[in-house]
Amino acid sequence: MEDNSAPVLESINQSLRAIASLLEKQTQSIETQGRTIARLQSESWEQARMLEVLGRIEMREVLMEVRQHIQDRQWSMMETVRQLAAGKSIARWGDGEIKLMLQPEFDLMFQKSSADLAKDLRALMLGYDASSERLLLALPTVYTTRLWMGIWAENWHKLKPILQASSAPWANTHITRPTFFQRHGQEAVDAWRKVWEGKRVCVVAGKGSRFELIPELFDNVATVVRVDSEPTDAYGKLKELTATLDGVSDVDLFLIALGPTGSVLAGHLASDAGGSRQAIDIGHLASSYSNVFSGGKVPEGLPTRA
Repeated sequence: MEDNSAPVLESINQSLRAIASLLEKQTQSIETQGRTIARLQSESWEQARMLEVLGRIEMREVLMEVRQHIQDRQWSMMETVRQLAAGKSIARWGDGEIKLMLQPEFDLMFQKSSADLAKDLRALMLGYDASSERLLLALPTVYTTRLWMGIWAENWHKLKPILQASSAPWANTHITRPTFFQRHGQEAVDAWRKVWEGKRVCVVAGKGSRFELIPELFDNVATVVRVDSEPTDAYGKLKELTATLDGVSDVDLFLIALGPTGSVLAGHLASDAGGSRQAIDIGHLASSYSNVFSGGKVPEGLPTRA
């Protein structure tokens, strides 16, 4: 019986060799594309760095004014927390608060723009000299990243006159950010724990928010109560919230995690109208701790609600 398998096997081998050649060419093409992508990424990063350098040159005078009016009269992060341990309150401004105060069209994901909110934020700053003995106002460290270069470029002409109205020293917004723990490690943890050691604490946060009193920071408080507010657009319910908190007794310290509304609320609680009680706009403190010490996500990378 005649064996016809050899031609069939040869045909299969030819097909396999053709496939192998094609795969090799595809692999070479992918490697070439990978090198091209890596080169383009490197060029893009270089261009971005160059744009930042050119931006600093172009904005040199503005940045000098920003440093003069903020950084040159600003407490360090550690000194800011020491002031809180001594009994002062704090309201913080980040990029969101600055934009909500100065840009009528600007919205945050969890807080819509509001003329009244902008007015309240502005009033706190304009009255800072009179309130600074009990209430600190905090501004960011002067950064020259692309984000902050854009913020200074868009807002400095409006922000400068407001800052000039006061001569009191600014506190440092970044006490609640990962930067504080990255720079000072356990010393930063110890400094925060002194602020509420043995105190009766009231937490004010959005309902279902991710804020929590993690034991690494807060297991030395005496007691804790919690008052929930709106998870979004909390400013719309500020009057009701302040009325509720004005009726809260047996509390030494209010810890507030309500975004821009928290800044206004801290100002109210620390004023005569709020009974001159200690209030800390605490923001993302727990998430910042977890990011640095436990490898958690940066605060912006977490969902708004738990």
